[in-house]
Amino acid sequence: MAEPILIGTRGWDRPEWTGAFYPEILPADWRLSFYANNLRSVLVPAETWEQGTASDVRLWATDVYAEFRFVLEMPVAAPDFLRRVEPIRSQVAGLLLRVPPVPDLSWLTARLGELAACFPACVDLPPDWRTPDVLGVLTARGVGLCWHADAEPLPVPGGRLMVALSSVREPKAQRHILEALHAWQGEGSAAAVFFDDPEAAQQARLLAELMAV
Repeated sequence: MAEPILIGTRGWDRPEWTGAFYPEILPADWRLSFYANNLRSVLVPAETWEQGTASDVRLWATDVYAEFRFVLEMPVAAPDFLRRVEPIRSQVAGLLLRVPPVPDLSWLTARLGELAACFPACVDLPPDWRTPDVLGVLTARGVGLCWHADAEPLPVPGGRLMVALSSVREPKAQRHILEALHAWQGEGSAAAVFFDDPEAAQQARLLAELMAV
């Protein structure tokens, strides 16, 4: 049986969600705990990871329950990654890797050699990067290709992790995304979809439960 699809948002610390998702009186440092009571996973943005400290990550671990899952959006450079991720290591479902604007096959090969050996990985590749040589590197390392679900009809096969990004709120469109991820997902693979706002994510989570995916 495939694992349930991870559903959440990109980031949780959004001041504009106060009053709609977060209660007005909720302190900012309680947001992750509140978020985790409503959704089961989150995509940690690259900028949060870049600006965060080891003590921040230790706090994340205390703010969520053991079954909660993080997907880390990795910036182009992430020094001391393995040391910093240690407090939440058991809760990291995988990595979404960002790449430099100019294709660099040697950089990608080295980066995936460092990261994909530790966690399932998915790469957000712009069109200029999608050459046979680059895609061959992903295939050789079991790395997936990020799916921009609002613009691309179906996820690309392959890899141990599929991260989909979407802003859709219409239930039929969300159902298509969930069905496509379920079809992609095989035994031993993990699939996730992250939305722009928590209301869309909560609706998709309810749909996924009704669909048993």
